[in-house]
Amino acid sequence: MRQKALNILAFDSQVNSSGEKHFTHPILLEIGKNGHRTHISCEIATAGKYDLIIPFGWWHKEHPIDNIDEPQHWAFTRQCCLGHVEDEGVGGMFEWDETVAFDE
Repeated sequence: MRQKALNILAFDSQVNSSGEKHFTHPILLEIGKNGHRTHISCEIATAGKYDLIIPFGWWHKEHPIDNIDEPQHWAFTRQCCLGHVEDEGVGGMFEWDETVAFDE
């Protein structure tokens, strides 16, 4: 866990004073039409009508989003994200079954 909370800036560049107190456990974020999956830990704050505000550095530098102005067409195609997206040829082809490990 981070020792000192980061300021959460609202869209008007003002610091959101309701943050800086609580953090989520790492949660799986699946986003985009090609199923980009990554674990993130979020700072909890009042975000108005939004469920989650993704920090600028995440979607602009670490995981660049194609078609950012069209949410229904978001995709992650950059080299840094290839290990985070679902392979269209394999996606949904396998199902996890933990009981298989105990089969005789």
